[in-house]
Amino acid sequence: MHKPKLQSDGFLPRAIAVRFFLVGLLSISLGACSTTQVLSSSQANQTRSLQEQVQLVGRISIQYQQNDQAQTASAGFEWQQAPQDLHISLSSPLGQTIATIHENAHGARLEQAKQEARTASNIEQLLADSLGWSIPIAGLKGWLQGFDIQANGKAIAIPVKDYVALQSQGWQLQFVSWQADTGVIHPKRIDLQRHTEELGEVKIRIVVDEWK
Repeated sequence: MHKPKLQSDGFLPRAIAVRFFLVGLLSISLGACSTTQVLSSSQANQTRSLQEQVQLVGRISIQYQQNDQAQTASAGFEWQQAPQDLHISLSSPLGQTIATIHENAHGARLEQAKQEARTASNIEQLLADSLGWSIPIAGLKGWLQGFDIQANGKAIAIPVKDYVALQSQGWQLQFVSWQADTGVIHPKRIDLQRHTEELGEVKIRIVVDEWK
């Protein structure tokens, strides 16, 4: 199956940018762009629960190998999560909407301007059908809140400490920093890494800019 080639250079053509997002969910400069509020010990130790309704805005980057050369691509995203519904909006570094992805009980749908919509039974299947491999969307539903959801559905709270590392769903994760927004304690930055046949060593960085 023919797989699209990714491009770097920040501002991505629409079709390529969508595929980049589907392949991996912040450029190298993200760490310099973000500021993190230092949490008090009482905040770090407070009881947390997995929320059913989540809305946040952030940035994402992926580093990968193509033709034996290191590549980097980046995008902004808005994530709106409900128990049976997930909506993701992808934007270019200049703030232009590139595509929207929606998943509910009926399946997943990807839409972008001037192109036919693509559908599948779920987002991860949509990614696999489009690119031949997928990313852990199901995992991100918990990780973005600071939880790891087990195979039995149990949500395990990740300790609110900088640089906490764990393995889940075939990924190496590091919760680099945390922040409090509107009374909610959540990860500020998450790094993911795994080896793939398609893109070699893939490194993903997610920074949450705003929790709504």
